[in-house]
Amino acid sequence: MGHPEIGKGRREIACYGFIFAHGCRPFVFGRMALPSHVCSVDLEVCRDDSWYLLRQLVPLPPLLHLTPRIPRRHPRGQMTNSERTYVRPVDLIADALRGTDEIVAVTGATGWFGAVALDLLYEALGDHAPGRVVGYASSAREVAVSNGRTVTVRPLVDLASQDPPPTTLLHFAFLTRDKVAALGVDAYTSQNVAITATVLGAIAKHGPRNVVVMSSGAVHSRTGGLVSDLTADPYGTLKHMDELVFRAAARDAGGVCVIPRVFSVAGARMTKPGLYALGSMIEMARVGGPIEVRARGPVFRSYCGVDEVVALALWAALSGREAVFDTCGTVVEIGDLARLVAKAHGLDVDAIRRTWDPDEVPDRYVGDGRIMEELAAESGLSLSPLPVLIRQTSDWLERGPEEHATP
Repeated sequence: MGHPEIGKGRREIACYGFIFAHGCRPFVFGRMALPSHVCSVDLEVCRDDSWYLLRQLVPLPPLLHLTPRIPRRHPRGQMTNSERTYVRPVDLIADALRGTDEIVAVTGATGWFGAVALDLLYEALGDHAPGRVVGYASSAREVAVSNGRTVTVRPLVDLASQDPPPTTLLHFAFLTRDKVAALGVDAYTSQNVAITATVLGAIAKHGPRNVVVMSSGAVHSRTGGLVSDLTADPYGTLKHMDELVFRAAARDAGGVCVIPRVFSVAGARMTKPGLYALGSMIEMARVGGPIEVRARGPVFRSYCGVDEVVALALWAALSGREAVFDTCGTVVEIGDLARLVAKAHGLDVDAIRRTWDPDEVPDRYVGDGRIMEELAAESGLSLSPLPVLIRQTSDWLERGPEEHATP
């Protein structure tokens, strides 16, 4: 048995535990040889003396070494031979931390990702959280987490002196893209580099076992490489530089580093909703419309839950997995997103205003989410469909900022 292409211009790939769902169900396979040009082919795969037929094989993502195991189920709902139920992001974190002595530091704790991380950690650890989780921001302040506790966040400069030292570091501190126009490239660069230097110093001193650094899909250039022009794209370039230096720092400290490249996310704790397509649409819908779609040409985005990204990245790090991955999610054209937002708020399509020009060059900001989907399937995490993400975001924008306001 075997495929006739095997053996012609082949490449040997050690893929342990990869999960494919490009057909009726996921597949797991062991070491196998693939022709370097394979794009769409029926391929017989042997694992443990069982032969499977893998259809529509797509080019593989960068190698991700996973422990060999049959996936519990596909993250979007397809069952496999295991009957374990889906877990929520907070359940995944609670399971990963159970029985450990991890001390977790969270930088950027007042931003979107940092606030979500604090919520998840405090819910997962319960009464043990105050002694095991420390948040950091630009200055000391008090914040309210989702379980009702008030938490004191420390200034970032104190990270290097944390005692007991963190064994896990979640690094989300970074000046957002909108600050470039306000500060200028030089000041924006200087302030972000200062943040990076502070955290690198803390890693060198504490030697955490696990480091998670939030990157961005903006590191991908339109030509297919990674951005490296600080003047033309300071945000993407500095994110690229952070990826490089934090992977090296974690390796030097003997730890692992997990880096999600975030494209579009949704969910609770959204800050500055007017800067995001989804957030601005929800704000317009909440007051009865109209929902103005400014883009004239096709615009494509992919959305997943912000809590899903945080939970999977932390789970991967605690599992000892090095990974750099694009976030996944349902790909949606912005007009269809507007229709989903309208429906979620009881509005009909007449509430949407858009001047449509299909001949304009499409704007596609979508990553290759296969690695994140594989991690979700491996961990048993349930990934929420887009309508659920829209409702979660809307609920937060309606009552969250007031309920969880900080002093």
